[in-house]
Amino acid sequence: MKRGKLLFATSLAAALVSPALAESEVGADFFWPEAREIAIARSAAPETVSENASYWVLLPSGYRQVVTGSNGFNCLVLRQWSAAFDTQRELFEWEGLVAPICYDPVTSASSMQEQFLRAELGLAGADHDAIRAEIMSAYGDGRLRPLERTAFSYMYSGAQRLTPNAGHWHPHLMVHAPYYTNDMLGGNSFTSGDPVVFEAPGTFRAIIAIPVNGRDGHIQPQFEE
Repeated sequence: MKRGKLLFATSLAAALVSPALAESEVGADFFWPEAREIAIARSAAPETVSENASYWVLLPSGYRQVVTGSNGFNCLVLRQWSAAFDTQRELFEWEGLVAPICYDPVTSASSMQEQFLRAELGLAGADHDAIRAEIMSAYGDGRLRPLERTAFSYMYSGAQRLTPNAGHWHPHLMVHAPYYTNDMLGGNSFTSGDPVVFEAPGTFRAIIAIPVNGRDGHIQPQFEE
């Protein structure tokens, strides 16, 4: 995200929250040593992708790029503000959410930018409703660019914790498929282990999670403190 957009998002976030929330309540242990966060992010994708990807780490001010890759993929670890707006509202309050992801070149220019803005707003203390409203506004006024075609991201990591009950769930491929609905996939449930639309069905932000059950062992991150 360009510097001007970063400054705008930061100042806007302060205006969206009450004085009591002007300072984020996220604790220091929410932020990890850079090597550890890179290792977790790297575990989100096959080595053919991750070895030449760019990497971002979360700081109190938002995400910062720390490794510049060569293949157009971008890997990072999403936190609680990445949860689906309509079906996972309660997760915005759960600091245990860990979602390592590697975005392809197309989603890096769209979906990843949405997550950057979500994080900046969340770190400034904005709640679920304020973040959702601002994300929709940003798509409407052009600060965020909607996907115009199908694109992909990887979430294979054994370190992921997506809900308090589901834990790491399945390693899965995320298909960013504008305007898809779950009925188009057969009406599968999230607990079935089959492909399911879990985010914004029927809209330009629709995402299909396709479990990759042949990778039951997951990719385990190697931490370097």
